[in-house]
Amino acid sequence: MMTTARDVTSILGDLDRLLSRVVNPVLEEVGLEREHWQALRILADDQGHSMGGLCERLGLAGATATRIVDLLATSMLAYRRSDPLDRRRVLVYASDQGHALLHEVEERVTVHLDDALTGFQPEEYERLTELLQRLISVADSASTPGT
Repeated sequence: MMTTARDVTSILGDLDRLLSRVVNPVLEEVGLEREHWQALRILADDQGHSMGGLCERLGLAGATATRIVDLLATSMLAYRRSDPLDRRRVLVYASDQGHALLHEVEERVTVHLDDALTGFQPEEYERLTELLQRLISVADSASTPGT
């Protein structure tokens, strides 16, 4: 039987539900929503991200991304600085507190995911990681619907 895009979509939906079951309780305990965690993960690379770049990476509208960054900044998990190359542009970074909270969340999520995937062998983890990274790469390079 040949796997179709519909099969892959269904599997990705199931995977999203699994991730939510693992991630959401941890995020609730630390007072974050999933979008805040995703934004913090992006900001933690310490490269500084413009709001436009953050919107694109998160796949969110500008107003929504601004609310997320506002909450992260108010919670002292992120901060804004002028771009040293263009003072008119603002870049967003994860703060030390943001890095610490992200580390705590990621450690706890990893423990829960390890428990959920106990039957996987190391080579299966590696292959799964390769395939998911390839999926993301292919999907990112494809044109988005409606464009």
